Amino acid sequence: MHNDKNATSADPDKVRTVARIAIDYHLESARLVSDLVPGDALTSLVFLTIVSRMLRGRPQPSATGAEGPHRRGAVTVYAVAKDLGLSYETVRRHVKRLLDAGLCQREVQGLVVPASVFARGDFQRAMSRNYENLQVMVRRLAEAEA
Repeated sequence: MHNDKNATSADPDKVRTVARIAIDYHLESARLVSDLVPGDALTSLVFLTIVSRMLRGRPQPSATGAEGPHRRGAVTVYAVAKDLGLSYETVRRHVKRLLDAGLCQREVQGLVVPASVFARGDFQRAMSRNYENLQVMVRRLAEAEA
């Protein structure tokens, strides 16, 4: 929630430093995802929104009974469009790219990213690099507070 009282008392130099650190983290994360997802930055954002929404849900058994983070719940195109503030048609076009690339699948309840995508070597390396990227951001933020 936005709090004007806290915003006005913050040191402007620290605010700029924190903003720069956060932006650096997000740009590096975007580069990692863009290497994995075909299309443009918006397609990557649609993919990340599907993954984020899937991970918010409760674990769901797959057809084989397996559970895991990839089986938490299907996501509708409408939900992604609403989350991103985009039209249904725009998101549908980007989802088609993801479907064509095998990065997600359509199920009765909506879209899912299959476990095989998360298990791919390039995705595992990207997640590992992003974890390192996150650690760098946390370290830099701690240093900025010192």
